[in-house]
Amino acid sequence: MNKDIIDLKLKYLNLLTNRNKINKGDIRAFIGVRTWIHETDYIKNGEDKYTAHIAALESSTKELKESIIKNNFNRNLKSSIEFWVKNKKELEREKGGKPLLPLPIPNMRNWRKNGLNSISLFSGALGLDLGFLAAGFDLRLTNDISQESQNTVNKNLTTVPFLLKDFSKVKTEEVLEKAGLKIGEVDVLTGGPPCQPFSTAGNRQGFNDPRSSPLKEFIRAIKEIRPRAFVMEEVTGILSSRLKHITIAERHCRDLAPEEEKGTVFKTILDMFNSTGYKYVYGILNAADFGSPQIRKRLIFIGIKEGRPLLPEQTHTNILQQNLYNRDLLPWNSFWDATVDIQGCKDNNESLMLSESMTRYMSYVPPGGHWRHLPETIIKEAMGGAYLSGGGKMGYYRRLAWDEPSPTLVTSPTQKGTLLCHPEAMRFLSIKEYKRVQGFPDDWEISGSLLNKYKLIGDAVPIHLSYAIAKKLVSLLKN
Repeated sequence: MNKDIIDLKLKYLNLLTNRNKINKGDIRAFIGVRTWIHETDYIKNGEDKYTAHIAALESSTKELKESIIKNNFNRNLKSSIEFWVKNKKELEREKGGKPLLPLPIPNMRNWRKNGLNSISLFSGALGLDLGFLAAGFDLRLTNDISQESQNTVNKNLTTVPFLLKDFSKVKTEEVLEKAGLKIGEVDVLTGGPPCQPFSTAGNRQGFNDPRSSPLKEFIRAIKEIRPRAFVMEEVTGILSSRLKHITIAERHCRDLAPEEEKGTVFKTILDMFNSTGYKYVYGILNAADFGSPQIRKRLIFIGIKEGRPLLPEQTHTNILQQNLYNRDLLPWNSFWDATVDIQGCKDNNESLMLSESMTRYMSYVPPGGHWRHLPETIIKEAMGGAYLSGGGKMGYYRRLAWDEPSPTLVTSPTQKGTLLCHPEAMRFLSIKEYKRVQGFPDDWEISGSLLNKYKLIGDAVPIHLSYAIAKKLVSLLKN
């Protein structure tokens, strides 16, 4: 990536953080629709899709600045969206071409080994473990209770044993026997124990204590297997979760019991890790800061038996000023970077389609836009009960922006509050686009129905992030 493109991408990302009192969603929509307009013209004049898009982004960024200075931003945005509604279509870009964003593992045919091994628990689609495979680890065993997870692993890694069991019913001897290792011979134990027992989402039914959750089993595995190091991934919601949930009304009308205090789940988790005897670090890492074309924050624990544990160093940024002080940081990768070469390809059509009513509403939304860009006459009708609810509701009737990382991929792109609609086409993101955003190899086969594929991919750790973690572990263990 040459310096001019780096500077252009950082300038655009910086415009979103320094908005001059203009709504971020409006800036995103302005850039999206103006880029589409210019790109259409450049392609008609014979420019290739790569050159046309960069030139269009540069033109729309200049127009944004001019509109702000001349105080006609709102008028220009409105007229541009009206032009989109009358002329909208998915641009017919040339098919194929070179991917702009290399994957940690380009395909499933070439592996390199670094002499280290790993065991995976709560494996899912292997998002966390593919980063370790990319870094050269020898994956000796995988585990999950999901049949689809086993089928996915068996399709792609035919020689790696899979333990289809609830880990609470698995003895350490069975794990080590299937992995062909002994106590203390495992280099890295990885896992993302299911977060439902102590998640802040959902209806919070049941007991939220992590001591009765899959996390307890992961801690048991550390104590009994005695790996040289471990890596655990969790949702950030556990930082503020309470051992005992209480309603918001209750929190303000009486003194709280110790287990009702905010953050008590996380304090319990730290006590559990302290009991292992390992040195460990933890932190919230944003996948976009490590080259992923996705804004996705996850809580990462890295523990080590001997030596000093460290988190991986950030490689990408969205802050122009920060990049001036550290020229080694690259701009965040975008949805365009990850998927431009597969747009228009026949094998990019496996996706959920919009309903009739959704098609009607989304026909008004420009690239990068959302519900606020619907005509005022239909906003209330489209939003229903959510219209009067609080919050920005940025995920409603949302089209992705080409030139930013994707929002966090969820287990279904059709959820109203976290909609993931293609920037131009009248469909949700495809399975192949989901895989590209998460960093999966194109030939990594996901097992199950269409809905199950979205779930397995959406639940996974972004592989650019897991690759950065794995490379850090190589450094720690080799040194």
